[in-house]
Formats: sequence, C-alpha cells, structure tokens
Amino acid sequence: MKTFKHKTILITGASSGIGEAMTYQLIDPTVKLVLVGRSEEKLRAMVAVLEARGTWAQAYVADLSKPGAAEELFRRLSEDGYRVDVLINNAGAGKYGRFDTISLEETLAMLRLNLENLVALTHLCIPHMLKRGDAGILNVASTAGFQGIPYMAVYAATKSFVIAFSEALHAEYADKGITVTCLCPGPTATAFQERAGMPVKGLRRFMESPEKVAIAGLRALLRGEVLHISGTPNALTAWLSQLAPRRMRLAVTRRLLGGAEDT
Repeated sequence: MKTFKHKTILITGASSGIGEAMTYQLIDPTVKLVLVGRSEEKLRAMVAVLEARGTWAQAYVADLSKPGAAEELFRRLSEDGYRVDVLINNAGAGKYGRFDTISLEETLAMLRLNLENLVALTHLCIPHMLKRGDAGILNVASTAGFQGIPYMAVYAATKSFVIAFSEALHAEYADKGITVTCLCPGPTATAFQERAGMPVKGLRRFMESPEKVAIAGLRALLRGEVLHISGTPNALTAWLSQLAPRRMRLAVTRRLLGGAEDT
C-alpha cells in the first residue's frame, strides 16, 4: 500500500493516546476517517476539528472490551454503507499487579479488547480488502510482547499474540494486495500507565510522544514493513533482550516493576 488517499480508514481507540495522534496525522480531504472509542464527547470534538480542517470523519461509540462488540460495530458500519480499506487496531488496555490480585472480570475484559475483538474486526474487514486490493492493517502491539513481563503477565502475553498474528497475516496476504504491519511502541507518554496502575518512576525519561509513535507506525504501514519497533533505543533494547537468558530477563523485569507483591 503506497498511500492513504481515497481510503476509508477505521481507527479503534481513536479518542486518546496513539490512536488520537494517528487520526490527526491522517488529515486529508480525500479520506474518510471512522473513529471508534468509548468517549462520545471526545470523539465528537475530534470530528468537529477534522471537519474544520477539511477531512470527512464519523464517530462510533463502542466499548471493545465487551463480548460481541466487534460484530456489533461492524454491523453498524455495514448498515451505514462503510467498507473499510485500512484497519488500525489500536485499542488496548493493560493492568498492573500480581496475577491473582487482578480480578477475573478485568482480565477477561483485557483479553476481549486486546485479542478477541482485534481478531474479529480483522476477520470481518478482510473480505472487502481482498476485493479492493491496495488495503492495509496496522496492529498496535508493544515491546512488552517480546517477553513475559512480571506484574503485567496477561497484557504482555496479549501483545505477544498480536505480534505473531500480524506476522502470519502479513505472509498470508502480502501477495493479495493487503499490507499487514505490527507496530511495537515502547513506553509512550499517554494515559496508559495511569489507567493500568503502573509505576512510572524511572520510565518518563524514556517515553516517546504519541505523535512520534503514530508517525512511525503509519510510515511503516506504507512501506510494507512486517514489524516496526518505534524508537531506536526501544528497538535496541528489544532485540538485545532476546540474547539474554530468559531467567535473567525475567529477573531484571521483575526488579524494574517490583512492588506489586505489596498491593
């Protein structure tokens, strides 16, 4: 895929963070932006800004952590006549804490948001993409997906799935006109850490801006990359960590994120 022009682009998690930053990077009078998020007020404000800048946009309020949310969203889109050419699966959430201290309800909601509805939306959108060709899917994972992360066990595991899933789909559809790219940000200056209840002391100096991550991800999709780790330091850390023994990696990560045992 060489351009976003004349495409209908669906962005989940569009009302904040990386998703919001991507939305504003896609301002263009030839595109249709379909924004999905939980905050109706924020989405409506974004639509007003986009329209004032000459870009067509439509908001859909949806909580993708709910069972069947992807299917319901796709039904609404289809009834309104939309066919998605570019799917940006950005919505995601994490929860910090020792595994047994996080409620099962929160854990299952995270799995639905980070995995189930991402897979469902992808499955539902691909038939049209195959007919159109020149389409794209950008899945937002995390550098956390390259190893197990103590105190964020489920979150890291979901991102590992997204990486492997994206790589496989890239191989399946690269010769069929659909580019599939996985974006792996490191620590990013969004509300993610606060919502997850993560300690951020010591992380702030390593954080990238959501705008920088958004630009890197969108460019990677247009270049047809399989996997893109945003930021050179993050890329070096991710790749070098693979050279260390697993026991050592887990011990270091546990020390960095320690404190959850007291929660």
